[in-house]
Amino acid sequence: MINKLKILFLISSMFLIACEDMFDYSTYVIDFEGKDVNVNQSNINRLLKNDAKDTITIAFTGDTHRFYDEFEEFVNAVNNVSKKNPVDFVIHAGDFADFGLPQQYLWANSFLLNLDIPYFVVLGNHDLVGNGSLAYSEMFGEYNFSFIYGDIKFVFVNTNSREFSYNGKVPDINWLDSQLQATNDFKKAVVIFHVQPASTDFDPALQENFHTTIAKYNNVLCTIHGHAHNHEVYTPYSDSISYINVYGVEYEKFNLIKIFDDQFEIETYEF
Repeated sequence: MINKLKILFLISSMFLIACEDMFDYSTYVIDFEGKDVNVNQSNINRLLKNDAKDTITIAFTGDTHRFYDEFEEFVNAVNNVSKKNPVDFVIHAGDFADFGLPQQYLWANSFLLNLDIPYFVVLGNHDLVGNGSLAYSEMFGEYNFSFIYGDIKFVFVNTNSREFSYNGKVPDINWLDSQLQATNDFKKAVVIFHVQPASTDFDPALQENFHTTIAKYNNVLCTIHGHAHNHEVYTPYSDSISYINVYGVEYEKFNLIKIFDDQFEIETYEF
């Protein structure tokens, strides 16, 4: 009897081992690899292999978390536009995964991997649901990051205060200040985030300090965000710094922003 039990145990074990790739044991398991790991830094490395042109052209989208068909159409549209008028890179303004599920991260990144150009994703509030914070870190890296392309510094900031219980540390004002301090490496900066300061999802105790820091060194060309889904250019403070809200992908439109001669212009494309 004991020998029969041993044989049955061995057969069961062999069956489980053979079938381990057939099942997802949990929708919350993070098991990214290859091109689904360290995506932002990989794309920084890819971008910086190219020499920046006099005009830097960026395609923006965001809030793709419930609109997979439109997301795929956006990628195809950017590739088509870039064949005629080269686009340097794409920026996704957050809300990549609806419920922060690893599988949603993988689905969304599978679309962006079809881009012919580098891309970057800033952290959105939906991306943080469940264990989405870990999924974002694994796939994209740090919540706050930056790079310099040409003479423009692109600064990506986590502004999802509500998801961090308004703890006074999101957004990280000190980090933002350190990124905007003038150096010989860049002339102007563009600050990108998901939740805008006027939103109730942004820590009200940090709103004033956030913009004061953006305006402090007189080198921010503009700020760009998602979250509200619609497109708008506005100046909410008593200065000339523009806040640009880019189209959510469900509108089947995207914004193309061109930077040249210390200024910018915005175009809208339908797809």
